[in-house]
Amino acid sequence: MTVKFLVKLLLSLFYCFIVIQTSMAAVPQGAEAGVPAFDKAAEKIETLIDSNVPLAQTQLKRFEKQFQQLSLKQKITYQNLLTDTYLLQAQYHLAKQSASDGLALTLKLSSPSLLISELLYSRGFAYESIGETELATKDYENGLELAKSLHDNVLIATGLANLGAIYYLTDRYENSLIVLNDAYNIAKQTDDDELKGMVNSELGILYVYLNQSEQAMVYYHQAYQHYKKAKKTNSSLSALVNIGMNHLYEKEYEQAISIYKTIIKESEGVALNQLMYSTYSGLSWANLKKENPNHEASYQYLLLSKQYMEGIEQYDIKLQYYTDEAFVLYELEHYQEALESMSKVESILAQYMPLSQLKMYTRINIINLKSKTFHKLGRYQQAYELQAQRLSLTQLLREKKHTQSIAEVRLALEAKQADLHKQVLKNKQTLQEVSLQEAEQKKSQQKRYLFLIAIVALIFAWLLAKLVQGQRRLYKASSTDMLTGISNRRKLMRKGRKLLQKAKARKADFSVIMIDIDQFKKVNDRFGHSVGDQVLKKVAELGVTFIRKTDLFGRFGGEEFIVFLPNTSTAQAKMIAERFRSSVEGYQWQLKDSSQAPLTTSVSIGVVCSADVPLDKKYELTALINQADNLLYLAKKQGKNKVCSL
Repeated sequence: MTVKFLVKLLLSLFYCFIVIQTSMAAVPQGAEAGVPAFDKAAEKIETLIDSNVPLAQTQLKRFEKQFQQLSLKQKITYQNLLTDTYLLQAQYHLAKQSASDGLALTLKLSSPSLLISELLYSRGFAYESIGETELATKDYENGLELAKSLHDNVLIATGLANLGAIYYLTDRYENSLIVLNDAYNIAKQTDDDELKGMVNSELGILYVYLNQSEQAMVYYHQAYQHYKKAKKTNSSLSALVNIGMNHLYEKEYEQAISIYKTIIKESEGVALNQLMYSTYSGLSWANLKKENPNHEASYQYLLLSKQYMEGIEQYDIKLQYYTDEAFVLYELEHYQEALESMSKVESILAQYMPLSQLKMYTRINIINLKSKTFHKLGRYQQAYELQAQRLSLTQLLREKKHTQSIAEVRLALEAKQADLHKQVLKNKQTLQEVSLQEAEQKKSQQKRYLFLIAIVALIFAWLLAKLVQGQRRLYKASSTDMLTGISNRRKLMRKGRKLLQKAKARKADFSVIMIDIDQFKKVNDRFGHSVGDQVLKKVAELGVTFIRKTDLFGRFGGEEFIVFLPNTSTAQAKMIAERFRSSVEGYQWQLKDSSQAPLTTSVSIGVVCSADVPLDKKYELTALINQADNLLYLAKKQGKNKVCSL
C-alpha cells in the first residue's frame, strides 16, 4: 500500500466524517417533514416540464417563498427541477448557478444520493453549452463515478452518453464511439425510453461527424420513437430537428422543409428558443439551397430564427447565425451586408483559436464566400488572395483531419495489434541483418541465416495477408446480412438510391417489392429460433433465384426482405412477386424432429412502381418503400399469402 493511497484514504474518511457531522448539525430532529404540498407538486411539475416549460417554472417558483421551510431533500429537488427548466430554455448561466446551489445542499446529506449525479450532469451540460468543455468533462466524470458506486444503470448510461458528446465535440471520435456503444448496450437492458432516446440521439450526431448520414438517420428515427413512447414532447421535437438537419446534409431539401413545418405545427404552446431557432434556421437553409431557391423566404426565416437566438446563451449560437446570414445575403446580392456578417464570423472565430475541425470548416467556407463576394464587387486581387488562403487551410485540414468512417475507426482498433506484430517483425529483421553481416565472414553459416530471413519474410507476408483479409471481412460485414449472406439494409439504401437516380435520368420505370414472412413469430415460438433462422435463410435463397442481375435483393430487417427492380413495370414486378410467393408456399420443409407438426410458410408481398405514385414522389426511394410497405400490410389484412399492388 503506497503513501499516496493512504493519504487519499485518510482524506476520504475525514470528508465522510465532516459530511456526517454537518448533516447531523444542520438537520434538527423533525426538520425533514418539509412542506407536504411540495412533493405532489414536484411530480406534476416534472411531467409538465416535458410539455410546457414556462408554466412548469411558474408553478415551481410558487414555492420560492417557502424554500426555507422545505426539507433538505425537497430543497435539492427544487434546485434540480429549476435547473431543468433553465436548461430547456437555453438559460445556461442560470442553470449552472442553480445546479451549483443544489450541489452545495447535497453536502448536508448523510449518504450519497442519485440527485448528486443528476445535478452534476445538469451543470456539466450547462458548462458544455457555454463552451467550458473541461469543466463539463469533470462534472460528467464525477457524476458517472457516483452512479457506478450506486449501481444505477440509467445514470451510468447517461454519464457515458454525456462523455461521448464531449469526445465528438473535441474531435476524439474513437473514444466517443466506444463510450456511446457502451451506453447503448446498457440502455437496451433498461425499460427507460427517455434514456434510449438520448443515447440514440448522441449516436446519430456522432455518425454525422463520421460522414455516415444513413446510419445517423436510423439512430435519429429510433430516438424519435423512444421519446414519443416516453411522452417526452420537447425531446421528440428535438429528434425531429436532427432528422431535418440530416435531410439538409443529404441535400434532401423538400423533405427537410416538410419536417420543419411539422415541428412548427406540433410545437404550438411549447416554443423553446433553441428548438425554434434550429427549426427556422433549417428552413432558411432549405429554401436557399433547394432546386428552385426562394431567397426571400430564406431571408424571412433567418430573421425569425434571430428572434429566438436572442434568448439562447449557447456559446457558438452567434457564430451559427452570422454564418447563415452571410450566405443568405450573398444569394440576395446584398454584398456589403454579407461582408459585414462575414466580418462578425471572423471576429467570433478569432476567440476560439486554435480551431476545432468543425470551426475550421466554417472558416474555410467563409473565406471562400468572401472571395466570391469580392469577385462580384470587382475586387479581383483580394478574391485571388483569399482563394490562395482557402487552399492553404484546406490542405492543412487534410493533413490534420481526424474524421474517420466507422469502418476506419474499427479498423484502427484492430490495426493496433497488427502494428505490434509488425514492430516485432521489424526488430527480428534488424537482428537478422546484423547476423547476415557476420555470415559474410563465415560463409559456412550463410544458408542458415538466409533460411531464417525467409521464415521471417513468410511470417510477415502471412500477417499482412491476415490483415488484408480482416479488412475485407470488415467491409463485407458492413454491407452483408450475417445470417442470410445477402445485402443488408445499409447497402440496400445506398445502392437503391443510385439505381433510382439512374432510372430518373433515363425516365425509366423503377419497381419496389416488399416481402414479409407471415406469422414468423409463431414459427419461432413453436419450432424454436434455430428453425426460424433456417426459414430466413431459405427465403433468402429462394429470393436470389428469382431476381435478375440488374435487380437488388436483400434483408430489410427482421423477417422483411426487399427487391429493387430497375426498368420494370408494375405488371412485370407483380409477376416476379407472384412466382416468388408461390415458390415459398410450395416449399417442403424437412424438420429433424419428425414428431412435430409439419412446418408451412408463406409470404405477403407489396408491389409498387414509380409510374403508380404521384409525380413529386416518383423518384423518391423512401416514398416508394413506404408505399410498398403499405401494400404489404394490405396483403396481410386481406388474409396473408397474397401479392398486392396499385
